[in-house]
Amino acid sequence: MFNVLWNILLGIVGGIISSVIVSRVFFIQGEYQQQTKFVDGIIRKLATIRAYLSVCKSVFEVSYDEDIRIEKEMKDKGYRCEMEYYAAHKDKNWISFKDLSTLLKVVETAQDEIANSNVTDKYLAEILCDISNYLHDISSTKEWNFSALNRFEKSERLIFEKYDKSKRISGKQLLKLVV
Repeated sequence: MFNVLWNILLGIVGGIISSVIVSRVFFIQGEYQQQTKFVDGIIRKLATIRAYLSVCKSVFEVSYDEDIRIEKEMKDKGYRCEMEYYAAHKDKNWISFKDLSTLLKVVETAQDEIANSNVTDKYLAEILCDISNYLHDISSTKEWNFSALNRFEKSERLIFEKYDKSKRISGKQLLKLVV
């Protein structure tokens, strides 16, 4: 009789302990997935910024090529200033890059989200720190030129490489958290 009660008591205690362990594992997994989803959302915003900067670079390249062509034509036709050139070419659509408001809105939104995040995973927090520094660099840029765009491109490439690495090792990270 004592053995039967002892076995029942061991079963109940074992069940309680295993249910606590299982619920804790699911809690850790859910929290980690929530953090990775948050970082995924920030990375999507970063991809939007990357696309916008790519367009900016293309506009600068076209504009630079156009400036060289304008200078050559001004010499050939004897225009004294750019205003004479533009007056002679009123029908053209001129490419200019002046409106940064869309880019800066995305940057500001991403910065606010990162500032209000509660990512506790060390590797994901490090990625967010790099992204935050990158966003600050963009928002504080006064002169938009090829040098700045190339610097941004290099930084974002490093961030995306780190993010891809985090995706590859996410299973190991989750296992570490559980253990």
